Amino acid sequence: MSSVSIPETFPNLPASVQKIQKMYASQSVAIPTLVALLESEPLLAANILKLVNSPYYGLSAKVSSINGAVMLLGTTVIRGIILATILKKSFPLDLSVYGITVAQFETISILRAKLLKEWLQNTDVDTQSLSLAAFLMESGKIVMAHEIAKNSLKTEFVALCQIQSQEEAEMELFGVQSYSVASALFLQWQFDDAFCALIGSVTNPQSSDAKILHALQIAINTKNIFDADEIAKAKEFLDIHALYGDAFLQSVEKIKKI
Repeated sequence: MSSVSIPETFPNLPASVQKIQKMYASQSVAIPTLVALLESEPLLAANILKLVNSPYYGLSAKVSSINGAVMLLGTTVIRGIILATILKKSFPLDLSVYGITVAQFETISILRAKLLKEWLQNTDVDTQSLSLAAFLMESGKIVMAHEIAKNSLKTEFVALCQIQSQEEAEMELFGVQSYSVASALFLQWQFDDAFCALIGSVTNPQSSDAKILHALQIAINTKNIFDADEIAKAKEFLDIHALYGDAFLQSVEKIKKI
């Protein structure tokens, strides 16, 4: 089986989102311009408001405006929501092959970004790019689920996942993992090379940033969310690499209470 193809598999970004991407790429995000572009896209606006008002953000009052959402979430998280929305619009959304619903997929994305922020807020780690990667790193599974369905491989993939990891099953069927697919997708969507390489290295982390994402992937994934054994495994991994393991555990407990 050949790997997922480029560019046939990946959609182009809508014109308004291309403008937003150029702002981020230039590292000059003008909030009034961003808000105006988002308000011109009803689907994007609706998804942003839906997510900002979800229980996982724990806000005391409902957010009813895009400007309010941007101010509360920050431009990095907003960028993640934008790209996730485009992905969901571009592909049939059936993630049952991974054993999750779309709502559960969104929960995974939100919890990872939220845990990352809580965990590393008192460290010297630059979390801007990491936060976006935490939110988007499972995006390749949306593409992969579409490929599995298109090639009538659901039964085979599910059977493989019973005896090995989802990433190993992806490799066996397609010769590529979903994290590599996400990396290629974001490269086509003009993210910088370092960001794309970071997502592509989640399961074989070499840098400190990639190891942080790897720990998040262990703790919150499509099979388990905050499973005690997986949390212990993530803590052990972080301790080996001296990456704020105690703060990680404290943050997990805090996020679990929300």
